[in-house]
Amino acid sequence: MHGHFPCSPSASASPCCVVTPGNPPAEPALRDHLARLRELRPGLLLHWEDAPEAGDLTVQAEIEAGLRIVLLLEGAVDVSYGAQRVALASARGGASAVLVAVAEQEQLTRRTRRGVYSRRVNLGLGHNWLAQCGAFPGVLDDFMHRHLETRPWQVSPRAVAIAEQIVHPPQLEPLLQSIYLESRALELAGEALGTLHQHPTAPPAPAPAALRPREHQRLRELHAFLGSGQADGLSLDEIARHAGVNANTLQRQFRAVYGTTVFDHLRDCRLQRARHALEHEGLTVGQAAGVAGYTSAANFATAYRRRFGHPPKLARSRV
Repeated sequence: MHGHFPCSPSASASPCCVVTPGNPPAEPALRDHLARLRELRPGLLLHWEDAPEAGDLTVQAEIEAGLRIVLLLEGAVDVSYGAQRVALASARGGASAVLVAVAEQEQLTRRTRRGVYSRRVNLGLGHNWLAQCGAFPGVLDDFMHRHLETRPWQVSPRAVAIAEQIVHPPQLEPLLQSIYLESRALELAGEALGTLHQHPTAPPAPAPAALRPREHQRLRELHAFLGSGQADGLSLDEIARHAGVNANTLQRQFRAVYGTTVFDHLRDCRLQRARHALEHEGLTVGQAAGVAGYTSAANFATAYRRRFGHPPKLARSRV
């Protein structure tokens, strides 16, 4: 974070600190906040929290173009990127996350209230850092040009585990801890960006908070059921009966929470199982096609490449 901004009138209810280069913050709450901010590489920023806020504060800073990832494990967070406000609060459904496109240099505003607890991870991926990683895929390039567009994404158990490791890193020498944190940050970024490939044309998901806790629980159970393989071969009506709702309600609620349809998610689960079989069980491409539900190895290879960015034969070569 860098740059200088005047405090906005709306921030008058709490102290406003402006982050500038070489200007140590006087506010203890801000010093505590910045103690957990790491620039792992030029353009790769990591910040984490796991404590109640120390005070009422509004922090303003300038951020470069790129992508921002906010993953909330528990509690609440309130931050704005320009005019786009991202306010997340943990629900009984567990972790929540959002990907934000920042197409141009923008102002970040963070608001804290004393005693409000937050356990979360924030990643900043600068445009130049991303460019050094390779050519942008079409879906990523398209998203990055949609200034201040947000994309909620369903956090996997692995991503939750990675975030917890970032929030509670082991006590290591500074060099080793930097490598440790960077490796976790890269894996987390990979999952977040991978969601753009999964559902490149899906509209932003409606806020899942509109659903009742019982409905969230039902969807979590259904999500696990779809991922287990037990739903393979079932029709939508059969899946809906298993969930105890009608098909239309199921589709609407599932898309609201997970940002995709039931069958698109089911197809992705089968591709994920096929990938695991290729990488860890030594299956042939034809056998993996069967795992994914394809009778044609060619059609499977096309779907696999579209999902993971490489042909299935490369995954098998890693065994």
